[in-house]
Amino acid sequence: MLEKFLRKTEKQNTNTGRNTDTGRAPHGRQPSILSFFLSLGAALFLMALSVIGTMIYGVTVQNRLQEEFTDRTAMSDKILLDLYDMEQAFRELGREWTDGQYERYLELCGNLKRDTKSFEVYCQDVPVTQNYIRRINNFNIYQQECLERVMEGTQGRYDAYIYVINGLDLHQQQALEMTQYDTAYARTVYEERADVIFRQMILMAVIFGVAAVVMGGVSIHFSLVAKKTMDEMTEYFNRLAASEWETPDLGRAPYGEFTLIAQTANRMKDKIRASIKEIENRARLENQLAEERLINEKQKRMLIAAQMSALRAQVNPHFLFNSLNLIGVTALVGDSKTVMQMVEATGSILRYSLYHQETMTALDDEVDIVFQYLFLQKCRFNDAVHAEIHNDLEGEDIEIPTMSIQPIVENCFKHGFGSKKSLHIHIAITWEGDKVLICVTDNGMGLNPEKVLKEGGNGIGLKNIRRRLELIYGTGRAAIKIEGKPGEYSSITLLIPPKGGTM
Repeated sequence: MLEKFLRKTEKQNTNTGRNTDTGRAPHGRQPSILSFFLSLGAALFLMALSVIGTMIYGVTVQNRLQEEFTDRTAMSDKILLDLYDMEQAFRELGREWTDGQYERYLELCGNLKRDTKSFEVYCQDVPVTQNYIRRINNFNIYQQECLERVMEGTQGRYDAYIYVINGLDLHQQQALEMTQYDTAYARTVYEERADVIFRQMILMAVIFGVAAVVMGGVSIHFSLVAKKTMDEMTEYFNRLAASEWETPDLGRAPYGEFTLIAQTANRMKDKIRASIKEIENRARLENQLAEERLINEKQKRMLIAAQMSALRAQVNPHFLFNSLNLIGVTALVGDSKTVMQMVEATGSILRYSLYHQETMTALDDEVDIVFQYLFLQKCRFNDAVHAEIHNDLEGEDIEIPTMSIQPIVENCFKHGFGSKKSLHIHIAITWEGDKVLICVTDNGMGLNPEKVLKEGGNGIGLKNIRRRLELIYGTGRAAIKIEGKPGEYSSITLLIPPKGGTM
């Protein structure tokens, strides 16, 4: 069930920091922790994208240059091979001078012409190689004309044979020189271009390194600012825990989430101080009314309602102190996602306890506050706490007294652990007849049902819940059942009507 709460808080990240009094963000244009980490993540993503893109570009260009170099050298070698094949074919032609041998030789001449034309594409920027190709092509054309006249009988075979065979030998040597020269030239061009790509990749690596150092500095600065802010808040809540209510308010923090916590803490201090004065005043009033014996039933009901309002407005500063300490530690280790969820949960509990003035609240809203309280306790105690909530009435239009489940769950942590290493809490919500049954069970230190209602305390305890049920629903319409065995378990069950009461 806690995983459900985590998914819900993730969907609400964009609404963090909203002021419950005015409906506006209290920090205005202040940067938020979420925006800081989103910007940092976007910068890292763009840097990684640039580096990967540059590497892919460099590898692609190098592969293309290498492929061009290989094709170029292969083509020059093919021209040399064409001349060699032509020489062998011409020697056979010179022995017999048949039409078939002549056709075969002309075919090889065509291959040479085609290969030189293809090779010209690679060496357009090399005049020396162009001159070699031009001489080979001119020889190819002229020797074909000579052979044509020989085959027609207008020129002597011996002179033509000597010319062609010498020309083939000469141009094979020139083709070999051309191949050597062009290969050296192509290798130089390839190395120069590859060197340019390599320098570009080195430059990108340097830029990435500098950017990484800058972002590291930004992250360190954020950590220092967060630590300083949390230290100030810790000192503030330590003083509140010591009942130093005249402590100056917390100021505006560098980030919006911290400002929200500071403003909520300041309001909490004012509410607690006002509540203490109100409780003192009403305590004196109760003593006067008790001494004079003038309280009637209506006055008692009004007094209890006032006490319930004061107790509902009272917030335990130790809970907020522990929560903020936990948030500070989580922020220092860099778990920004969990920090946001804990800030959301703490803010929701404070808003609910301080500003929810209605006597009744929706069952789903009360369960949601329990979810958030259990989430914070889970972050604090980790695997030592396991909680389950089975709510058969989720989504139904049911109202229950405000702050009627959370105090019971809080008692599980206050009195449940003791010497035990783990705590299992089970919350069941279902129908029993025409009434809502809410049962909270834990396997902690257990309790003695006969002594529970006699115990006092500063918190909102079971005795107060019983009084509130009697006040809201009247005698007999609602009930609270306490079961337990010391050292083994405790179970608190509420049985209440699904709507309204006598008030």
